[in-house]
Amino acid sequence: MTAGNDRWAKYGKLGGVIAIVVGVVVGAANLDGFLSMVERITGSSATNASPTPARVPDAVPSPTQAPAAQPTLQDIKPTSRAQEQPTQRPPTPAQRQPTTAAPEQPKRAGALVINIKMGTSGKVGPSEYRAGARPGANVDVFDDVGQLSAGCYPSWVLTRAGTEVQKLRNTRCTSGGITMFNFGDSLDMPGAYRLSVDIVTDAGQKGSSFTDFTVS
Repeated sequence: MTAGNDRWAKYGKLGGVIAIVVGVVVGAANLDGFLSMVERITGSSATNASPTPARVPDAVPSPTQAPAAQPTLQDIKPTSRAQEQPTQRPPTPAQRQPTTAAPEQPKRAGALVINIKMGTSGKVGPSEYRAGARPGANVDVFDDVGQLSAGCYPSWVLTRAGTEVQKLRNTRCTSGGITMFNFGDSLDMPGAYRLSVDIVTDAGQKGSSFTDFTVS
């Protein structure tokens, strides 16, 4: 290589540096033209510079590519329903219905007061009936609470001169407008009569009463 060539190579490289600086300052309108100018000045190929790698688009999954693994049923832990909501028990009958205290019934107590009421049919004196009369009889029963009706049971016995003539029982201690004791033909014969009644109640109360009269 001659001395002239050496100088050209030296000044050529220097000129290349200056050209690069000038290109950076003023801006190259055409990068390909600028690189061609540098190659002509420096005699070196622009391919020595490392090219900017092109941006590769995100890979698109191939139709044949296997899909991403999905969680299996074993991987998913089921949530216990007992943990989601507390156990609800059906309401008891006492809970379904409002609590209403039943009115307290008074307790029957005390001695019984028993009044036999004779009818007036065939009555001919204060305690006298004519033969064949059918006066009938009822009874009123009281205790410390008041008059008894249901749960009170009369048992009647009619006697003449101590001999039993008729017996009868009732299911309650009030007549309700119906004669409780019907004499029928029991008073056809003259004589001294006694009508007695025994009372017993569901509360265990007991009592007796009687009335005497004559038939003439």
